[in-house]
Amino acid sequence: MTTFSPKAYQQQVLDSVEAYFKACHELLSPSLAFTATTERLWGRGLPYNPLSGFPADMPYFCLRVPTGGGKTWLAAKSVQLVNTHLLRTERSVILWLTPSKPIREQTIKALKDRHHPYHAALREAGPITVLDLEEAKSVTRATLDTSTTIIVATRQAFQVEEEECRKVYQSSGALMHHFDHLSPTQRDALLTDGEGANRTTPYSLANVLRLRRPFVIVDEAHNSRTELAFDMLARFRPSGVMELTATPDLTRTPSNVLHSVSAAELKAEEMIKLPVVLETEPNWQQCLADAIARRDTLHKLAEEEHRAGAPYLRPLVLIQAQPRRTGVETLDVERVRNELIANHGIPASEIVVATGEEKGLEQVEVDYKLGLRDPTCPVKFILTQKALAEGWDCPFAYILVSMAELTSATAVEQLLGRVLRQPDAAHRQAPALNRSYAFVVSKSFAETASALRERLVEGAGFERREVTEFVTAAKAEQVSRVTLMAPPRVGIMAPFQTT
Repeated sequence: MTTFSPKAYQQQVLDSVEAYFKACHELLSPSLAFTATTERLWGRGLPYNPLSGFPADMPYFCLRVPTGGGKTWLAAKSVQLVNTHLLRTERSVILWLTPSKPIREQTIKALKDRHHPYHAALREAGPITVLDLEEAKSVTRATLDTSTTIIVATRQAFQVEEEECRKVYQSSGALMHHFDHLSPTQRDALLTDGEGANRTTPYSLANVLRLRRPFVIVDEAHNSRTELAFDMLARFRPSGVMELTATPDLTRTPSNVLHSVSAAELKAEEMIKLPVVLETEPNWQQCLADAIARRDTLHKLAEEEHRAGAPYLRPLVLIQAQPRRTGVETLDVERVRNELIANHGIPASEIVVATGEEKGLEQVEVDYKLGLRDPTCPVKFILTQKALAEGWDCPFAYILVSMAELTSATAVEQLLGRVLRQPDAAHRQAPALNRSYAFVVSKSFAETASALRERLVEGAGFERREVTEFVTAAKAEQVSRVTLMAPPRVGIMAPFQTT
């Protein structure tokens, strides 16, 4: 089983969660506990925003961790804290919500894998059982009584129009035994169907959850508060809700940010590659050529270090092409692919196309044991249009090439996050291998750098005061132009910040 020691900032996050759980018992109020804990941790007690419709005694808080900070591992590690310090029980039910089906599948696979660090983190809570929503619909009482049970589902699964949601509320003979020997108080708390003489209490998963009061983990939580799915969770009477996101909502429906991690902390702990070295070039073919040259340089450095004993590394280029439009000439996936092959001699086997229609990355996972990280895998260039499959993660990605102006390309937020992760969470000897690279087809360096800053704040969860030093110019003549960028706007500070 693979384990690893938490980074300093990760341990601080876990210490904050433990302190909050303890304060909830000491002060008998999640709101007073939140204000007192943030006061003690950060010197500034923050107001608490309760969730309407949820139990009054239910702690609700958010952990703000930028892209690359290990949110899923922190969530897994927190399960033991939930059992020990919040619920004070040997076992619990955890409802783990993901933003999409691909991320759900990846999360389940990792949590079940006995050799994965996520599984090792979960095991600190004692015996565990990991289920998808379909498996949970026939979970036994014995399973819930003898292990901490993690049910992984998408948030969308709890939207009324989804068939999965309807099944959660339907009676099932497989769950009937959960309702034997209940007290009158327990029975009165269950959800019912019908009225008057036709009123029944379904043997449903929803009622099983209601009996067990699950602790809810919401991954990538920044969009959840606007969804009906999140409101419906109140029907399960959760014992607590923990959000994890790089970009929490701080204005419309504010999250209770208990702990906020900065990008500087991630860089200090060798988790992400910074700064982002930016180069702009109005000619798209030259821009692509420059990116290829940069990849070749990085590849040679990686090979030299590998010969000296460093882990294997094959730097990858992510290329964001323009959408194809009927009757209009665009820098679409096919045109860029042809440019790579015809004018740069890149073998077709080194290029993977990942769009809604073409699933090249999925085939790579099938063909190679370690996927893109496999030394026998030839892929060096990944061509996409809007964005890669959600949850895709390969720290070999070093270079982002955008054929569209960043000011108009929202998908670049996701792609930029993909090139930030540091391979093996350890710095390399060559400084060039500890940085990320962005090549953008653009006439204006200043505007592009400003847009890139904005993407780091809004998409990757960086703080505005950090992004100036974390975006640098590749060309000496462009360095002076950085000063032309608009000054950062004043934003709401994280708990530990001071203005």
